[in-house]
This record gives sequence, C-alpha cells and structure tokens, in this order.
Amino acid sequence: MAEKLDKREDAISGMFNEIAPKYDFINHLLSFNIDVRWRKKAVGFLDSCKAKKGEEAQFKVIDIACGTGDSSIAIYKRGMMVTGADISQGMLDVAIQKNAGLAPSRIPLPEYVNASAENLPFDKETFDAATICFGIRNFNDRRTALKEIYRVIKNGGHIAILEFAEPENRLFRLLYLLYLKHMLPGIGGLVSNRRSAYRYLAKSIEDFPKYERFCNELSEAGFNEVKYKPLTGGIALLYTGKKS
Repeated sequence: MAEKLDKREDAISGMFNEIAPKYDFINHLLSFNIDVRWRKKAVGFLDSCKAKKGEEAQFKVIDIACGTGDSSIAIYKRGMMVTGADISQGMLDVAIQKNAGLAPSRIPLPEYVNASAENLPFDKETFDAATICFGIRNFNDRRTALKEIYRVIKNGGHIAILEFAEPENRLFRLLYLLYLKHMLPGIGGLVSNRRSAYRYLAKSIEDFPKYERFCNELSEAGFNEVKYKPLTGGIALLYTGKKS
C-alpha cells in the first residue's frame, strides 16, 4: 500500500517551522536557483493583469503559502500591494525580517498573516489576484482551499499557481525522478538535518495532480480561462485562471 502523506495543518506547519532557518539556502541550492526565474514568470502574468486594469490603479495580491516571502517580495517590487499568508509562523518570521532590506516605495511593504488557505481571514472580493508558489501540493483540502481563494478574489480577478510537475519527455523524466527521489532528500537532509522533510517533498510532487487534471480542479472551483504553461521542460508548471 502506498504511503499516505500527513498533510494535517499542525504536521505541515511543524515541518516548515523546523526547516525555516535554512529553507532559502536549501531551496535555491536544490533548484540551481531556477526557482527565481519561475517566480518571475508568475509575477509577469500578474503584471499583465495589472496593466489591463491601468498602471495607476491599485492592485492587491494575496500570496498564499508564501513561505519566506520570496514571491511576495517579487510581487511588491513590481508595484503591487501584497499580503502573504502561511500556516508556518517560522517561515513568516523569516519573511518579515526581509522587509528590513527592501527599498522605500510608494507601495506599502508586504504584510504577512498566519492563516490557512482553507480559512482566509478576509472579506469576499478583497484581492485583484492570488498566487501560490510551490505550496498547493501541501494543502490538506485543496477543494475547500480553492473555493476559499475564489471567494476572496474580485470578479474579473486572476489566479496564478506555480507547482512542480514531472517532465513528459521520458528520458528527462527519468533523470528528474532520480534526482527528486534519491539525490534531493540526501542533500536537503544533510544541510537541514531533516531528511524526512525532503522525502516528503519528493512524495508530495509525485502525488499531486498535474497538467489537465489540476486544471480540472481549478475549473470545478469556478475559475475560467484555465490553462497551464510548462517551465524548464515541465519540471514546473504555471497554472492560470480567471474569476468572472
């Protein structure tokens, strides 16, 4: 019988609290810093949405499962107001510390709240867009979370989700899975002393629905114009949709 991942909120938050101090270093190391480019793709999509609304218009984004704030900061640097939400206070503490290094701007600094995607503490239609960068595979109840995200996005607003996948090219996929299942847990565990967290990472990527399957989940939650774009040969995918 396949191992069932423990995605209870306390289990996930506890795991990320433990690895938070070294998370950024390990994340950039294991992704060869390509994750920075992937985030730029998601922020670029938001930029195009903001441009349609008007350059001077206020554009508010909720960055869910924001972790240590890399995606929230990237959004802020493009002139958008951003609120990051995460269930791990340890990760949020790192994100908050990063605010001190940001240059002054007319846009308020990123705000961070300790909250679950399944129960967001915001009124309906609060945000122009929502992002989730490499976090949705950790949600215990994706269906509830997606409906909750839909609730807090304004009519005409957008969603952008970055998530890992598995390349469709057979040889590339074989090499990727070798790295994911064997090398990544070893390197991540060595640096963080938490090998189980990186075994979880590999398993969560393998279990997550990909390509059209996840697009269907977004459509079922109410989003239209749902599509995906493969990045770096399909190692990651950028899913986008619209609330209308």
